[in-house]
Amino acid sequence: MGSNNLVKGLPHIALLLVSALIWTAPPAFRQEPHLLCRVRFALPMQTSLGVSGLWQISTTRHTTVNWALSSCRPRCLKQSERTALLLQVAFDKPEHLALLPQMKAFADIIEIGTPLLKRFGLSAITTARELCPEIMVLADTKTVDGGQLEADMVFGAGAAFMTVLSCASSATHEAIGKRAAAFGATVIVDTITESGEAELLPLNAVFPESFGYVAVHSPKDARLAGNTSTSHIDAVRKMHDRGFLVSLAGGIGPDTLEAVIAVEPEILVVGSAITESASPKEVARWIRDRLPNPGRGWPWDRK
Repeated sequence: MGSNNLVKGLPHIALLLVSALIWTAPPAFRQEPHLLCRVRFALPMQTSLGVSGLWQISTTRHTTVNWALSSCRPRCLKQSERTALLLQVAFDKPEHLALLPQMKAFADIIEIGTPLLKRFGLSAITTARELCPEIMVLADTKTVDGGQLEADMVFGAGAAFMTVLSCASSATHEAIGKRAAAFGATVIVDTITESGEAELLPLNAVFPESFGYVAVHSPKDARLAGNTSTSHIDAVRKMHDRGFLVSLAGGIGPDTLEAVIAVEPEILVVGSAITESASPKEVARWIRDRLPNPGRGWPWDRK
């Protein structure tokens, strides 16, 4: 077969391979095939072998889709079914890495927190990917400049998400957005520098398509200094009213879970309430068991 005919036949080959993956997958994957198959157009592309015009198939869920087979997309949530929570567990200290295997059954997203990322660099991301290959990894870079370089580093290491500060320039947002689109990854806009303000984002704020969520974030240092405000929880509805999916972080744990569920963020970020507890696995289980529609809230769930 000539090379041109081979390239023309690749779409059909890809479809056959994906169908075979679904058919031979374990029952859990057949029930949620979005965890199994993603087909991403990469035509033309340049691979490490110098071969252009190929397709890429990802068989794990750590790559956010640019396009998914209709049979692989979960059903869309109706407005009446909006409550859908993903559990993101944040790891900030070196000793927290030992808890990674315990989180496999409960976490939808593993966050490599900013302190941990600064301590170990990209190896923290690759370690999480190796220990929990079926769980997406978020690199909490809090990028404010140098967007393309940082995006290439963390996405290249296997992160499916990264964060960028809302106060960063539109040029930085655009640069990160382009690299996220190239990797099939997702960006989260962190409003931590605007915490407590009446408007977390300008009313005319717009972001690249690969930006999936706005993070409503209560700063840790402010909480340690005695600030017990729950304004970040109250702000979730305002962000929803503006059309944003929300990741809620800061002081979230068993004591605030009821109030958090009531405002329906798409991502619930829990850190020290799990990682610093006497029984991290049991606390993670307790939280997960109380989430409505656990495992829902991905960008493609609402399209």
